[in-house]
Amino acid sequence: MYWPLLTLPLLAAIPISNAQLTGSVGPLTTVAEKAATKTCNVLDYGAVADLSTDLGAPLVSAFNDCIDGGLVYIPEGSYAMSTWATLDKGTGWALQLDGIIYRNGTDGGNMIIIEHASDFEMFSSNSAGAMQGLGYQFHADGTSTTTRLLRLQKVTSFSVHDIILVDAPAFHLVLDTVEDGEVYNVAIRGGNEGGLDGIDITGSNVWVHDVEVTNKDECVTVKSPSSNILVESVYCNWSGGCAMGSLGADTNISDITYRNIYTWSSNQMYMIKSNGGSGTVQNVLLENFIGHGNAYSLDIDTSWAEMSTASGDGVGYSNITISNWKGTESNGLQRGPIKVLCPAGNPCYDLTIEDFAMWTESGDSQTYTCSNAYGEGFCLAGGDDHVAYTATPTTVTVAPSGYSAATMAADLTAAFGTASSIPIPTIPTTFFPGVTPYSALASASAAATASFASSATSAGDVLAVSSLIVIPTGTFSATSTATTAVSPVAASVASASSVVSSTSTSIFSPSPETSSASATVGVISSISMPLASGSAAVSYTSFLTSVVSSTQSAPSETSSTGVPELEETEGCPSGFEHESHAHDHGHLHRRRFGRH
Repeated sequence: MYWPLLTLPLLAAIPISNAQLTGSVGPLTTVAEKAATKTCNVLDYGAVADLSTDLGAPLVSAFNDCIDGGLVYIPEGSYAMSTWATLDKGTGWALQLDGIIYRNGTDGGNMIIIEHASDFEMFSSNSAGAMQGLGYQFHADGTSTTTRLLRLQKVTSFSVHDIILVDAPAFHLVLDTVEDGEVYNVAIRGGNEGGLDGIDITGSNVWVHDVEVTNKDECVTVKSPSSNILVESVYCNWSGGCAMGSLGADTNISDITYRNIYTWSSNQMYMIKSNGGSGTVQNVLLENFIGHGNAYSLDIDTSWAEMSTASGDGVGYSNITISNWKGTESNGLQRGPIKVLCPAGNPCYDLTIEDFAMWTESGDSQTYTCSNAYGEGFCLAGGDDHVAYTATPTTVTVAPSGYSAATMAADLTAAFGTASSIPIPTIPTTFFPGVTPYSALASASAAATASFASSATSAGDVLAVSSLIVIPTGTFSATSTATTAVSPVAASVASASSVVSSTSTSIFSPSPETSSASATVGVISSISMPLASGSAAVSYTSFLTSVVSSTQSAPSETSSTGVPELEETEGCPSGFEHESHAHDHGHLHRRRFGRH
């Protein structure tokens, strides 16, 4: 199925503070709207799911027919791809990959590149669509290649979600000079060697969240130039770890947030890497990190030996905050959890390291090392003179209080290596301990859609609710809480002319025992759902209960009761604007975080 029986929106949880995003992210129109314009099924253009027939040419032909708007559809099945697809200048189109694409060619470049596009979405409705690069066929004998799986270049207003990328010969997902985009519910599995990047980003106003990466290089990395990037709920599961760089001449990076990053058995929890160079990195927040079994934890290295020295006195780093890091490192004496080595010719300043508690897994001591670095916390120097100084490691032999941190049940016990095929995983439903993903998997939404469709008896049985704001704190104590709240507007309606269009706000209070949990704001806009006559109240209550239970906690300013301090401003939380259009597969596709 590649278009919907009905429209089923999903409750979107919106953090109170998303300061790094400057405006809307995601496509401008729904998949349903795109499919209604035109649907281009690759099977109608010569594709065959036989693991032999080349998908490349049929995919390009299907795209050319939908270039001005439509849905390009790759149904379930196994496809071989021996020639690469350049999909250039599309507007208002989507690529629905429900099948699995296997690399069958040896060219360099990008298997699929989407460029100069706007209002674009790539997804799988079954959350199982995948690209299998079979990179081990190169890596096993040391053959060098530049073959990348997926690249978006100069694309605006886009999303990529519910996609699996496996064993790229080189990089997996590259976002190159993009704007106003969202990437989520993505799983990446690569070989255990360098040069197999997970997600690389250059651009502005991009939100990457709820992704898992396995490889031995970049997990999710920001490169120059970039601004207003929000990366959160990332699971680096036996990876290289998240990073910034490599950075050289004319670096221009600002307003970057990484939040809720879990890193297991990786090179580092976070690394900023440069060698010489010029330009600036400023306004960076790295908060809520958990790590276990990693070589490095915080690693700022401005003399990184793996890159050639760039011209200049060094990139200027300022206003960088590292906050709430917990966990353990592999060997804290060999590689201490704090390493901040700034350029002698351009010392870092306004750095902050706070609420940082990590301890060694081997031995009984660890080191903190800083040089040419000014700010507050641990080995950072104070003062405003910002003169160069030589690193003097500080050794500690007592574990800090509060370093213990949760682990993830899916932590890998071994790397996948480079000599054999890597299996295609399923997309996880959790990416950071205790945090529920912002969006349910598309496959889960499709199942909910089918369930509601089976109970509908009349297209006229519609319930519509506008500007519904839900502020749950933890878990609701009983279904009756929601039932009482919605029963005044959940009466059955006989026809579309009887649609309830309530602009009032309904707030569901949590049970007292959960009032101390973190709060999240969710906004549903223009819900439209067929319901069986005479049973609207029951059906809608069930819908609300299931949706509310899928929300998650998000960092926020809270009152003494644990509920965020909010004011209503034109139907949205104070200071933020939210626009939603429902996907046919149940996902919110347009999220607006701009200030009023």
